[in-house]
Amino acid sequence: MKRIRLLALTGAALLSAGVFAPVRAQDPDDLKRGVARISLMNGEVSVRRGDSADWVAGVVNAPLLTADQITTGPNSRAEVQFDSANMLRMGGNAEIHLVQLEDRRYQLELARGVVTFRVLRASDANVEVDTPSVSVRPSRQGTYRITVKDTGETEVTVRAGDVEVFTPHGSQWVNTGQTMLARGTTADPEFQIVAAIAPDDWDRWNDTRDGALTRSVSPRYVGPGVYGTEDLDQSGTWGNDADYGNVWRPAVDPGWAPYQCGRWVWEDWYGWTWVGCEAWGWAPYHYGRWFWRTGFGWGWYPGLMGSRHYWSPALVGFFGFGGGGFGLGFGFGNIGWVPLAPYEMFHPWWGRGYYGGLNRGMNITNGNLTSVYRNARAANGVSGVSGADFRAGRFSNIGRFSGSQIGQAGLVRGAMPITPSSANLRFSDRAVTNAPRSSGNTRFFSHQQASPAARVPFAQQQRAMERSATGTPNRSTAAAPGAGQAAPAQNAGRSQQTQAGAAPRSSQNEAAGGWRRFGEPGGSQQASRSQPAPQNNRGWTGFGNPGSSSGAPRQQYSQPQSGYRYSAPQSLRIAPPVVQQRSGGGSYSAPRSYSGGGSASRPSGGGGASHSSGGGSSSRGGGRR
Repeated sequence: MKRIRLLALTGAALLSAGVFAPVRAQDPDDLKRGVARISLMNGEVSVRRGDSADWVAGVVNAPLLTADQITTGPNSRAEVQFDSANMLRMGGNAEIHLVQLEDRRYQLELARGVVTFRVLRASDANVEVDTPSVSVRPSRQGTYRITVKDTGETEVTVRAGDVEVFTPHGSQWVNTGQTMLARGTTADPEFQIVAAIAPDDWDRWNDTRDGALTRSVSPRYVGPGVYGTEDLDQSGTWGNDADYGNVWRPAVDPGWAPYQCGRWVWEDWYGWTWVGCEAWGWAPYHYGRWFWRTGFGWGWYPGLMGSRHYWSPALVGFFGFGGGGFGLGFGFGNIGWVPLAPYEMFHPWWGRGYYGGLNRGMNITNGNLTSVYRNARAANGVSGVSGADFRAGRFSNIGRFSGSQIGQAGLVRGAMPITPSSANLRFSDRAVTNAPRSSGNTRFFSHQQASPAARVPFAQQQRAMERSATGTPNRSTAAAPGAGQAAPAQNAGRSQQTQAGAAPRSSQNEAAGGWRRFGEPGGSQQASRSQPAPQNNRGWTGFGNPGSSSGAPRQQYSQPQSGYRYSAPQSLRIAPPVVQQRSGGGSYSAPRSYSGGGSASRPSGGGGASHSSGGGSSSRGGGRR
């Protein structure tokens, strides 16, 4: 405990002295580009990439970004995890579109099939699931089953919690033990509220999955922002390390090392992203650091508990080695990487300017790998493939290197000058065997106006990387990430929140069949949460019908820290995200870079090696924790 306390005090002192302190807040461009993952899959799962429109086979731990689409085959299931609290589970023949992913803001479209949106823990995330007829917004921790039939009708069942369902003409609360049936166009839907449909195999499977997640102990050992740790419980053990405190040790075969089973995948904005083949390979490859110690093996340090942690595509040092250079701007025949140890300097390779124009973020210097990276001295700690295999997406035979092979290497600071190929878009070597069928539902009602970060077409990314490799300035702003390009055309059919162009409304169903309409005379504009619409198994109404509830209209809808306001029935305006400067009192779990004029010795996993940070800086102009 003394050593742990001393380490924390030393880190705080260095931070206050400015040695490791970041010079700016967390990059807001990264916060606008949230990353979800496939956390579970059974059967056939396919992903349509938002930057290339290519269909690729899904794998566990595949990263998902705004504008991606996910489909499941017959008798298949999948789970998409957005953070430690929010996840969506998909049944067979389901299709979802990720409209907007950013820090604590998730907007999705459900085109067909059955899904369950689960808010597992208390959350301040702003969540919206849009369907062809209504928009569904979970209000708190709970279980929300949503089905979109091939006809476009929507069914919303609340197993726990409560949810507000929006249309252009008002909203209606659905509470625990109720099912809402909604039908009609996005401009003119009608609904019924009945007793909840009986639980079936899908609900029982969700309950089993919930039980496994809630029993997990791993989340208690990591700081805020880290997710995907539930998979660690069955694959290793947690313990207390004298140097780092809580660390996780994987149960692996002798000779195993991090970042050796998996592949490098190209992602828009984030560039080279590691997709591990291990079932647990999300959190330990995108947060924290790895260390190796004789007699102990490999351990993962997630970082200090009190600090907010941010996702990174990988936490490694890249280098080139061997002759026979390939491509443009790179004089080595092989690409290697080594996992970063705690507190080692990190040079990011993604974000604005890294592949959008002249490559300001790349620098290659010759050096001895083992003198720079502690894990390069570990058994099997250094991995690599030939440059040709890297660009061709061939990672089935990742090699291990040591000694004279890496004695003198070209250490890459920032982005690697390697232009990705279409093979680098795949998450695995597996092909899409069940061609996803297109949904007939192409228009969705959206309560909140989406403002996603633009995805850059893959062909433009390739051209920008080619210019970067040759040192030629990219004079076309269209290829620069975040330059305001239009999102891919698959979202062009989204319905707006206004009533412009709505078909003439008819009242002929008012008496026949009991359907109720939204906004018709005789009811309120919005339903009360505490007094939901009366149970009427045969009665349908329009949303906003004054007869649907006794509650007064609400003038504002908001969720904690969301920054979004709703005044029915106008379109929603989204305020810019609030980015707070980080506190200087914590330590670094995944630093973007260190800058400063001093140097410091940090405890190492291999006997107290010293690491100097003076003189190192990131070309992005700031550090990251």
